[in-house]
Amino acid sequence: MPILTPQSVHLDTPLSNLTLAYVQEQSVYIADKVFPVVGVSKQSDKYYIYDRANANRKGDVKKLSPRTEVNRIGLAISNDSYYADVYGIGMDFDAQTIANEDTVLETRVNGAQTLMNRVLIEREEAFASTFFASGQWTTDVTPSNLWSDYTNSTPIADVTTGARTMQLKSGGFKPNTMVVGKEVRDILVNHPDILARLNGGSTVNNPALIVDAKLAEIFGVENFYVMEAVANTGAEGLAEANAFIGGKNALLVHTPRASGLMTPAAGLTFAWNSIEGVSNLGVTVESFTDDALKRVGVAEQIQVKMAYDMKVVGADLGYFFANVVA
Repeated sequence: MPILTPQSVHLDTPLSNLTLAYVQEQSVYIADKVFPVVGVSKQSDKYYIYDRANANRKGDVKKLSPRTEVNRIGLAISNDSYYADVYGIGMDFDAQTIANEDTVLETRVNGAQTLMNRVLIEREEAFASTFFASGQWTTDVTPSNLWSDYTNSTPIADVTTGARTMQLKSGGFKPNTMVVGKEVRDILVNHPDILARLNGGSTVNNPALIVDAKLAEIFGVENFYVMEAVANTGAEGLAEANAFIGGKNALLVHTPRASGLMTPAAGLTFAWNSIEGVSNLGVTVESFTDDALKRVGVAEQIQVKMAYDMKVVGADLGYFFANVVA
């Protein structure tokens, strides 16, 4: 006698209220947060730099006797330039696939999000190679005792030394921002020196409650950023090779809230924003559909582009800690 089973009375279909996509939250990207973004109307241009040493020099101010002329000094300026390269990536959607896809998939939406995620990863990588690497700043150190050595290391004292050193080398500018890699932050929140500052030496039961604002306060800076975006270096079709973009480094810098005239900064991002449809950050998302695309079966082509140049503009206004944890 035939017997119905649960499998025989149901044909599997995709859920209409669930899909899984793996696009990182945009909050993990810090490339546009640490240094001011300067919107520029031309792909390349120059900017002026005043001589810092001349502003801080002593000895030219003299006591004046009656009818005595003051010493006269001058101003010295130099210049540098930027060039905003254009970066981009795209995706095609063919007409037959779009016509036949299940509504829940929304592949065009997910495609656009994936493209933006890929561009943001590349920008974060550019930030790391430009600002978060050895050889970019006047002072570049690795602590004699790595911060992961909870017995012998002194991260607070190391940062205090770095801040004082930077203040002297930069002509008086204190660091107001600290950037660390994700692995560094995870070590710091469990470090005895940090826990002692938070709770007067007693144990903190849940280190996850140590917010970045508290770390900023302990290290004496206004801003504390964590580089925790993840990039996959594995080629398509091979196993994932995920790593935190920030590595095991830390950085102290002086950075203004916004760029402007007579405003010192350790670094800047020049974003070419005069192209039609481009945001002030130099980002554009474009969708194309025309007869030429349709002839090859493409219903729509989506492109995401960015145009920018990241530059260290004040190497003395940065202090870099390389490989501070094991």
